[in-house]
Amino acid sequence: MATDTASEAERALAMTIKVYEVNRDGITRVLREKAEVKPLDQPEYSHQFPDCRCPRCPESAR
Repeated sequence: MATDTASEAERALAMTIKVYEVNRDGITRVLREKAEVKPLDQPEYSHQFPDCRCPRCPESAR
């Protein structure tokens, strides 16, 4: 029974993603069918954007 609760909790956190492209005429083509994915607790370092270094951003954003 605890396993059912855990899977329900994981399912509640899951996101659904479907990848498709749209051409200039509005015709869509599915690249990947709909699938459930579990979000990461913390993004991998390679997927994080670097800190902004432009002069307009406050120092706290850097």
